[in-house]
Amino acid sequence: MAKLIQTHEGINLREFPLAKPITTLGRRSDNDIQIEDAAVSGRHAQFLRQPSEYLQGHFDIYIEDLKSTNGTKVNDSLVRKQLLKHGDTILVGKHSFIFDSGDAVTHERTAIYIPES
Repeated sequence: MAKLIQTHEGINLREFPLAKPITTLGRRSDNDIQIEDAAVSGRHAQFLRQPSEYLQGHFDIYIEDLKSTNGTKVNDSLVRKQLLKHGDTILVGKHSFIFDSGDAVTHERTAIYIPES
């Protein structure tokens, strides 16, 4: 399952699942992810979970800035709406999050045997 990992100086602080069709982020208490910081708007951004058009049973996660005062950055670029990729860094105010798609696959290292002649 996709999630956001809130980080600070390389330390993981909290995780937020992105299981709902819309997950809101902002300063107000009625947001799914509440960030108490004056640099974060009351309704700052939202995450949209939509079925993948290419992979059956998978979901794409989009981030959408909700006309916030200070904007939303993905990988240091201001965005209005963007499809997230595994490992993207999201900055809201001074709060940093890493997007974990939940689909990352770790592969075992392949050993190659070359016999001596």
